[in-house]
Formats: sequence, C-alpha cells, structure tokens
Amino acid sequence: MPIYYFWLLIILTKLISITYAKLCYSCAGTCHSETCNCQMGICEADYCFIEKKPTDLAGIFRITKGCLKRPPRIASGCDYDHFPDHVQCICSGDFCNDAIHMKPHIRKSISCKKCPEKDPDCGRTCTGQWCHEDTTSGATGCGYGPPSLPFFYKSHDLLSTYRPKICITLSRGANSQPHRHCICNTPMCNDQHKNVPFIPVFGPAPVSGGPQPRSLPYQNPYQEPKFYNCVSCDVTSQDSTMTSACKQHTCKGHFCTYAAQRIVINGMYSKLGPQAIIHEKQGCINVTDSHKIQHGCTHKWMSNEEEELLCACSGEQCNKDLSTASASFASTTSQNLHMLKFLFLYFLLKFLL
Repeated sequence: MPIYYFWLLIILTKLISITYAKLCYSCAGTCHSETCNCQMGICEADYCFIEKKPTDLAGIFRITKGCLKRPPRIASGCDYDHFPDHVQCICSGDFCNDAIHMKPHIRKSISCKKCPEKDPDCGRTCTGQWCHEDTTSGATGCGYGPPSLPFFYKSHDLLSTYRPKICITLSRGANSQPHRHCICNTPMCNDQHKNVPFIPVFGPAPVSGGPQPRSLPYQNPYQEPKFYNCVSCDVTSQDSTMTSACKQHTCKGHFCTYAAQRIVINGMYSKLGPQAIIHEKQGCINVTDSHKIQHGCTHKWMSNEEEELLCACSGEQCNKDLSTASASFASTTSQNLHMLKFLFLYFLLKFLL
C-alpha cells in the first residue's frame, strides 16, 4: 500500500471520529458542601454543562449536569453566571462535565446601586464586575461573570469603552407589561438619579483618525434593525383551543423571541405516572445594540427531567413555532464542519487518485 494511502486512512479516521457528538453526564442533586457531585445518566450533544445554584434552604445548593447545543456563553470553562453564588461550566469533550473547576479571574470591580423591586430607592450599593437594572420595576444590582442579557451571547466584550451600556425591552404575552433591562460597566451606571453618560450605539461613528474599537464593529445610524411583527403569547396549558387563541396576539420589535421549557414531574402520587409540563413564551425585543444578539436557538437539557429552548429571529412572525424560529440560522457549527470535511476529502481524493 503506497504511503499516501496510509496517511489518507489516518486523516479519514481522525475526521470521522470528531463528527460525533460528545457524551455528557446528565443528572441533578443537592449539595451540602463544595465537594458534592453527581455522575448518573448520560446525554449526547456538542457541549456539556454543569450548573450550581443556591436553593431556598440556606447553605444548600443544587447541582445540575446535562447537554448543550449552541450555548450563549462563548468562552469554555467555569465562571459566575450573573450572581456570585451561581456557577456555570461549559465544555466540549466526553464526560468533561465531571466536576466544577473554578480558575481565578482578575477583573475590574465597580460599585453599583443595589435595591430590590419593592424599595428601588433604598440607597444601598454593592461591588461587582458590571451593573444591571430593570428600569420597569426599579430593581438594581451587581453582575458577576460574563455580562448577560436575555437572547444575547454572554461574553466580556458585550460591554466595552464604546458600548458602556446596553438596554433591551422584552415583551411576552398578551397582558404582560414590557420590561426594560439594562447592563453597564461604569461606576453607579445603574442609578437613574445620577447623570451617567450613555453613548447611543446608533449614533455617529468615532471620528476618523481617533481611537477606534479594536474588536467590536461600530454600528452607524443606518444599521438600526428593522421592526417586525411577532407572535406574543405566554401559555402553559396544553389545551389546543386556548393555545390557538393566545397565538393570535402580536407585538412589534427588532427581533422575535421563542422560549420553551419542559419539566417532568415525578408521578409517585399520581396514577398517571410522570407528566411533562411545557411552558411556552413568544414575544419581541427592542434593543439599543444588536452586535451580540444570538440568532437561532440555544438548547439545554438534562435527560428526562428538564429541557429549555431559547430562540431569537428576524422576520415577520418568525417565532410562531420552533421550526420557523430556528430555520434561518439552522446551520450549526457541527453542520458546517461536516461540509468542510466533505470538501477536504473530495479535493484530497481527487489529488491523490
């Protein structure tokens, strides 16, 4: 056998081996110490995750493990997830979600206003890595880990010198009040009573010859997203009549959203056995900046217990169901890799044979 056939066989083996999804632990449990863990159950996906969050009982945490497709977090590894006692780890590799391995992160700390919804003018502050506010309810606080907004990629360059503040207005359901969420990265930037400068990203571009953003494209006034009519529905009932009536409501926004959550309830006290409850939310969001909006759907699940889908799309009523919400951005990274591998093999074989 010629030597190049041998190397071709090696390349084929390597390429085929990486086309398969990764195996992940899929389980949940309560934690009474930092060392608690679970390693029962298996699921298969492009990415694995671990999450650790506090429960309603003081000192007790819940750990969950499962599978992810198209995660909103860009960087792999473990990091805080919006709160200092919430940790999320994302990785790619067979059973890479075996345990939480936090690495020290050196980041700038800033002071933020911290008040609950019931007392928005409490006068308290906190120290975090970024600030957040719900301008509809008045709730404010500190954020930790990658800056995050619903339906946006979670990354540290979401906020920058040229984008010190981003706001979205989220509307879901026929009778729900729209909520305006903002995040920012300058001291006390979430205090509405202070005169904090806000640079609109749809405003004029930086002056030619002056300092330019190195990694973030600057949007000019003509790049503001279009408005679309979106389905606006918030329903848990599986009654088809009620669901159909709910989906007749619409809202208008820069992007349409679709979210669905499925939870399986243990049926030990029911003659019907385990039952799945599906909560579906459709709506629209208006944004002050769209440079990190995550088009398409992110999918997170833990086998036979929990499942969550979050989608954002552009188009008239593109969120009417899951298939339309993900259709325009259905080409995933793994699918693109399959195409690249196919083309590589085609030209390699053509050259050798």
